Amino acid sequence: MPKYAILIHGVNFLIHDADATAPQLRGFYINAFLDALTPQEAEDRAVELVRTSPKLRAIVTNGPDDPPQMFIEELAELDDWPADCVRPLSGFVYYDDPNAEWRHETHADS
Repeated sequence: MPKYAILIHGVNFLIHDADATAPQLRGFYINAFLDALTPQEAEDRAVELVRTSPKLRAIVTNGPDDPPQMFIEELAELDDWPADCVRPLSGFVYYDDPNAEWRHETHADS
């Protein structure tokens, strides 16, 4: 079965950090390494793994009127797994992003 590496970019995640007094707007990147029959199946499964991640679900506080979003940034078919890769998901790499350009464009159209 083909092996895939998928880079997922999450935006507009309102995250409650134990060190902060209020949730902060954050984005993240995470890699998924999956076996799948097709690239589309790999993308779908990768997003589902992140969406249902207990670690992420425990800290995200978005309301239904301002949902977070995820995008596939890169997808590559691999001959073999990279040395020391963590499967199926690598760790989340978060960044602060309260003034993201995409957010201004979305709300400017409202």
